[in-house]
Order: sequence, then C-alpha cells, then structure tokens
Amino acid sequence: MIKNYFKIAIRVLLKQRLYTFLNIGGLALGLTTSLLILLWAKDELSFNTFHPHYEHIARVMLNISSDSQQTQTYDLVAPPIAAAVKREIPGVVDATCSWENKALFTYGEKSNEETGLMADRSFLKVFHFPVLKGNAETALSKPNTILVTKKFAEKYFGKTDPVGKVIRIGQADNCYIEGVLENVPANSSLQFDFIRSMPDSMSTASWVEVKANVFALLAPGVDIEKLRNQMEPIAKRHMPDFISGWSYFPYRLEDWHLRSHFENGRYAGGGRIGYVRLFVVVAIFVLIISAINFTNLSVARAAGRSKEVGIRKAIGAKKSSLVAQFLGESFILTFLAGLISIGLIYVLMPFFNNFFDKKISIDWTKPVYPFGFLAVLVLTSLLAGFYPSFVLSAFKPVLVLKGAGLGNSGRSAWQRKVLIIVQFTSTSILMVGTGVVYQQIEFIKNRNPGYDQKNLVRIEAKDLSDVTHYRQAKTTLSGVPGVEALSSATATFQGTFGRNYVEWMNGQQSEKNMFAVISGDHELTSTLKIKIHAGREFSPLLASDSAGVIINQEAVRRMNLDKPVGRRIRVNGMEMTILGVVENFHIASVHQLIEPTVILFRPYNTRFFFARINQTGRAVTLERLKEKYESLLPGSIFSYQFVDQEYERMYKSEIQVGILANWFSGVAILISCLGLFGLASFSAERRTKEIGIRKVSGASVSEIFILMNKDFVRLVLLSLLLAAYPAWYMMNRWLEKFAYHTSIDKWIFVISAIATISIAVVTVSYQSMKAALADPVKSLRHE
Repeated sequence: MIKNYFKIAIRVLLKQRLYTFLNIGGLALGLTTSLLILLWAKDELSFNTFHPHYEHIARVMLNISSDSQQTQTYDLVAPPIAAAVKREIPGVVDATCSWENKALFTYGEKSNEETGLMADRSFLKVFHFPVLKGNAETALSKPNTILVTKKFAEKYFGKTDPVGKVIRIGQADNCYIEGVLENVPANSSLQFDFIRSMPDSMSTASWVEVKANVFALLAPGVDIEKLRNQMEPIAKRHMPDFISGWSYFPYRLEDWHLRSHFENGRYAGGGRIGYVRLFVVVAIFVLIISAINFTNLSVARAAGRSKEVGIRKAIGAKKSSLVAQFLGESFILTFLAGLISIGLIYVLMPFFNNFFDKKISIDWTKPVYPFGFLAVLVLTSLLAGFYPSFVLSAFKPVLVLKGAGLGNSGRSAWQRKVLIIVQFTSTSILMVGTGVVYQQIEFIKNRNPGYDQKNLVRIEAKDLSDVTHYRQAKTTLSGVPGVEALSSATATFQGTFGRNYVEWMNGQQSEKNMFAVISGDHELTSTLKIKIHAGREFSPLLASDSAGVIINQEAVRRMNLDKPVGRRIRVNGMEMTILGVVENFHIASVHQLIEPTVILFRPYNTRFFFARINQTGRAVTLERLKEKYESLLPGSIFSYQFVDQEYERMYKSEIQVGILANWFSGVAILISCLGLFGLASFSAERRTKEIGIRKVSGASVSEIFILMNKDFVRLVLLSLLLAAYPAWYMMNRWLEKFAYHTSIDKWIFVISAIATISIAVVTVSYQSMKAALADPVKSLRHE
C-alpha cells in the first residue's frame, strides 16, 4: 500500500512539474531562510554558555542613586568588591576581578600591541577556559606571570613550547609565561589574547575607583534575588562616609550579551535580545508564508485529482487512508525541499559567517541538529499538508464523478482567498518591519554625536609620564604639516571615560550624583568641534582655569541650574567654577543615554591625543606623525584610530542586522510571488473557456487583463489594510527598547504598499496576458 502511494505521489509530482517546482522552491527558500535565522539566534543565545557552570556565574554590577532619586547602572565596579562578596556573602564560592589591558609585547624581533586582561588568581576558578599547557590551579598566583592563548603562542613562538619563557611588556616589564590557553570561543563576551597576573595591591584598591569586571561563582541552588538583597548593603559597610546611594547587585552571566538596557536600576528590556526575538518571529513568519504557499498551490491542484479521490472512495478507501496518502506526499515534497535547503545552507554558510563575524557550523553528531531539523521538517509538513489533505479526502464521490470538483466551488475559492490574504498580510508586516529596522539603523548611524568625527584621529598617548614629556609631544605633533588641530583627553569618546561625584546646591539643599568626568587641555572643544552653548572655553593664560570646568547641557538639566555659568560645584570634593556649557555630545554608544559630563582643565593628565588632519595627504600626515611619535618615545608603537571608522565599527552589528532584515523580507516576497504565480496560472487554466467566450463576445485584451488581475489586486489591498495596525504596533513596541529611536514614518507604509502591489501585479501579469492573448478557437473547439 505504502509503495503504491509512493509511486502515485512521484507520478503526480512529475506530471505537474510547474506546481512541483513552485512548491519545492518556495519551501526550500523558506526553510533555508528560517534555518539560517534559527542558527544565528542559537549562536546569539549561546553566548557565555560554554562554561560548564555558567548558570552559577553572576556579574557584579553597580547602581548609583542620586539625591533626586534617579538611579544609574554601571557594569564596571570597584576591585575590592570581589574579595568582599566572597568573604561576606554565604553561597558565593569564589569571585574574580579583571579588567582590559592593552600592552606592547616584544620577543626577539617580533613586537606587537595585544589586547588581553589583567586578572587575579581566581579567574580560572570562576571561568572555564581550557589550559592546554601549564597548571590551572596555580596560574596567576605569582607576580609578573602571564597566560597566553594558543593563537598568541603561535604568533610569537611558532611551534616552540612557550611555557617558561620570558616575554617583554612595554619598555621594561618582563613576564614569565606559565601556561597556554585554548583560543577564546567566538561566543564569549570576554575576548582576550593573554591574561596577566594582577598585583594583590590592585585588587584591594580604592572602593570609589570603578574600573573592574567582577564575577562571582555561586553555589548550586542560590537564589539570585536573595543574593541581591545580601549584596546591596556591602557598599554601606565599606564606602567612605561622604559616599551614599551606592548598591551592588548580581546579574546573570547568560544575560550579559543579550540584556544590557537598564533604567532606574533595573533591566528594562532591549539589548541584542530584541534583535533575536525579532528575527525568530521573522523565521516563523517566513515558515508560515512558505506553508501557506504550499497549501494554496495544493488546494488549487485539488480539482485535477478530484476524480482520483472519487474513485478511491467509491471502491472503499477510508478517509484516514486518503489523509495519510496526501500527508505522505506533503512530507515527500517537504523532505526534498529540506535536502535542497541543507545544500543551500552549506553553500551560504561561509558567506554568512564572514559577513556576521560568526563561526556558526552544523555538528550533526549533536542530537539538537538532526532532531531539530527533523522537527522543523515534520512541523512544516503538517502545517503545509494538513489542510489540503483533509480538503482532498473530504470530496464526495457522487458529486466528483458527476464532474463537480473542488476547484469550481465557491467555498474552495473563498478558502484560497483567505490563505492569500494571510500570506500577503504576513509579507506586508515583514516589509513594514524591515523598513522600520532600516530607518532605526540609519537613525543610529546618522545621529549627530555632538562633535565632528571627520578626519579626526585618536592617538594613544602612552608613556607621557610628566609635564615635560607632554609639552614636548604636544609641540612636536601639532607642528607636523597636515595637522590642523591637536588636543589631549582622558576619554576615547567611544565608551572609555571616568566617572566621579559632582555636588551642587539646589536652593538651600546640597545634592550630588555621579557624572562622567573628562580631563583635557584648552583646545579639546575646538579640536573636536564641540559647540559652546554658553560661557567660554578654557584659557592657557589664566591660571584660575585649573579650578574651572565646562559642563554639557545634560549636566545642566540634571542639576536643574537656571544660569549655570559662574556657579560653584564640587567635583570629587574639589570646589570648581563653571566656565562654560557645551552642547550635548556622546562619549559612548548612541544606544546609551547621553551622560551628564564635566570637562576638567588638566592638560597633562592625558591618555589620548586627538589630531584633526587635512583630508588631502592623510597617509603622508599619518606617516609623519608616526615618525615624530616614535622619535619622542623610542621603542613605543604609534597606535591610532580614525574616530569615524571606530564609530562605524561600533554599529557594525546594526548594519548587519539591517542587511539581514532586507534579505529576509526579499525572500518572503519571493515566496509569496511564487505562490501567486502558481495561483494565477491555475486561475487562467480554470477560466480558459470563460475567457474564450468573453473574447468571442467582443472583450478586448485589456479588459481580459484587468479581469484576471483585479481579484488578486483586491486581495493584496485588503492584506495591506489588515497588516497596517499589527505592523505599527509591533514595531513601535520594538523601537521603545532603544534609548534614542526614530518615529515610524507613514511613508514606510506607502512605499511598502506600492512595492507589494507592483510586485503582485508583475507576478500575475504574465499569466493574465498569456490568457488574454490566447486564441479562443482552441479553448472552445470542442464546445
């Protein structure tokens, strides 16, 4: 019986090649797209879960509440908190403290700047980064020791065992290599090429200095909310009396990559989890569109198989056996589409990984992949084949054998119309969603950061240990031809900056809050082209300016100052005068709210030079800067970045997501059009005699063309109307998760509507024109 069903299924599929191609092609495209999305989502959800006990690791984070009851959340904390939580909180097995460390490494003739971590001895007890060589138990317990990754070891030592060798860091420090680690997985939020041992004095540094990543390893069964209550009082026990409003809290390691948006001290939704959820919904939509495409074409083909069903039922076939037969045919089609989709995935995967900087692969030895793929196939097969199977098996043999088939019934036509409406409603929602995603990404990319990034170069100013070095470097570098302006600062203006307490008088009451604090020289605002809103810039001729500050408009708003210029405030306990107010500028990602910022006049307290160079001859200017820098600091590496390029890299993932959204939307439209093409073909075939009679009666080609198109256009228009509100509601909710977001432009709906209608008309026009131009004699020859 099964063999007979299989033969019939193959025969039918080969006989109706167009419908078979459209069905398999649509399903293959849908499965490929959906599976790629799900693989991407799985990779995003897998971040930091490679540690065997990741669910027991919590990041220690900091909330600082101001007198005005506003709470800001920080992921960097004071280093001593690691020892405190381990010592004072039951249920904390261990805790580790670390921070990013960039250093110049030299071994023999090889010299490069590398990025890694400085960490305490508990690092490998909390995290699981496999040690290939060396002793994990004793690693990082001695001063001036270092662990390097396999990639780092091969870069400097080739195939030679590096353990026990000494490598120079900077100009004078020598470090003993005590182990080699496996390369850090791509799905780790902590990325490093080396780990340097942290001096004990650094892990017990100031409680006010927030610069460290601290993670705690929890005992199994520890309730993280109870742990939060236990952790909050630690700050009160250890902080200086003049500090208030600080509280520490635990945050799950598995949430670090995905959930990063905090408001008033609590997670407020948003972060990368928003993209993951959005694209999982897209995957489901694409799969549904593919299934509806399959269903519509299968129901449309039902008229051609009505006699087969009638005869089978007349000779005793049960409804259940017919359902099983047609579901089997559906599974064969789905299985073939699945095989094609696997091939497409393997072809596309290298490009996909390269574009998204991923290392996604399919490991068929892991049960999740074969069983997951089979589950998707079965689900798709049932979703796509369930309705057609029951429709076909429900034919009444008496009516069918008399010539009354499903294809001509009003009920059948109505059902097909409903499916078309659902399909194009889903497609329209995807198109609007894609437009909104694109609009938001463009908004983020083009948002004015508050300073001019063009031709602005940030130079790392290392080893400028005193005033003499600074003055000499500033004079030398600013004199290089092609350098239009040069200034120094302690911030990168892309996420790296300090924070400190600012205190001010609000009426008769003193208030204080934590603000971003930048040190810079008198040319900082002019070099970066930050606009002065009120007051003036720093002057090198006025010694009193060392006790002056410039603040941004957000700081004015937070302090509720009516006339800020000339007002006295305290920064880290030091009394300062506000000399000027600048317009708001971002010192971190535009995903984050603008920080209230204070600029101090500290020309010599610098970490970076900012050089604005002439567009003409940029390469020559950079080479001259390199020569001058390395002549000033022999043995140092001239490390620089173009600020605008760094800024673009910060939003690379958003750009990738936008392209991904466009691709998915295009696939959804293509699948819908395949189905529409098939239905138009079926409609033209079914109405051949009607069209012949109309043409004989005097109908023109244009009238026939309009007749064939108008029903489809009406359905698409209705789909657009039904899609409008759900699309607006869902995307509006999605936008609310961003600190700064665009508003949904009505033109997105208009453009989506025009595009959808145009594509639909083009799709059905071929069959419509073919039917309109057909010779009526051929269709009416036997009448």
